[in-house]
Amino acid sequence: MSDVVRSDLRANVRWVTLDNPGKNNALDRPAMAALGEMFRRADADEETRVVVLSGAGRAFCAGADLVAAQKSLRHGEGTPRSVQEGSSQDSEFNATIRALWNCRKPVIAAVNGVAAGFGCSLVLASDVRIASSAARLSLVFVKRGLALDGGASFFLPRLAGLNGLEMALTGDVVSAEEAARLGLVNRVVPEAEFQDHVAAFAEKMAKNAPLALAAIKDAVHQALGASLDAVLADELATVKRLVRTEDVREGIASFLEKREPAFRGR
Repeated sequence: MSDVVRSDLRANVRWVTLDNPGKNNALDRPAMAALGEMFRRADADEETRVVVLSGAGRAFCAGADLVAAQKSLRHGEGTPRSVQEGSSQDSEFNATIRALWNCRKPVIAAVNGVAAGFGCSLVLASDVRIASSAARLSLVFVKRGLALDGGASFFLPRLAGLNGLEMALTGDVVSAEEAARLGLVNRVVPEAEFQDHVAAFAEKMAKNAPLALAAIKDAVHQALGASLDAVLADELATVKRLVRTEDVREGIASFLEKREPAFRGR
């Protein structure tokens, strides 16, 4: 596991921190692999109900570590060996996005600062995106001669529609407020209140029934490419499955008894 990716569990919330502030939390290949593994571990961990992804220092994530990436270029050529040979860098970046997307636990991107390139893709791929007023987003790929990466082509139009294309075609930096206007983040929180707000929000979500959280995330993902009839059928099947769980009985009992539910994920 890379030293760049730290993890801490508090109140059923898995705090995943990118910790390389000297490089604005840029990710090299080992760190990228470690981040993907962290999402897979969180998915398998019964104590983890919500994941929060954030960055140490004043940046969220500056994307790929370009110094490390430059070393993988052939002399006089412009294509990384890993891409030419179909090997690790390309697959690690994609595998990390898949691990985030497929994690059954809700993933909250706590965008505390700059999120550029692949760092911006991580934000877009997350389930809930909370930005500090100090946050800045940039799909900077075009300024490096590259196309979008990390699933940004998939997530951007689903969040911002075709209005998001301007951001991708210019590579310009977008303020937190503009990102919220476009629908790229759910809300903007003053910098001084940011950490407390994210913690309270994540802990509140983590008190919900874990089986229901997983089912809702999966249902919404499936619905992105499904017909209404297919969605209705899937919802009914899921409700029939969940209604037999202890969590549903606890949810009803706690409502009738006017108390907070204590869900156990069973």
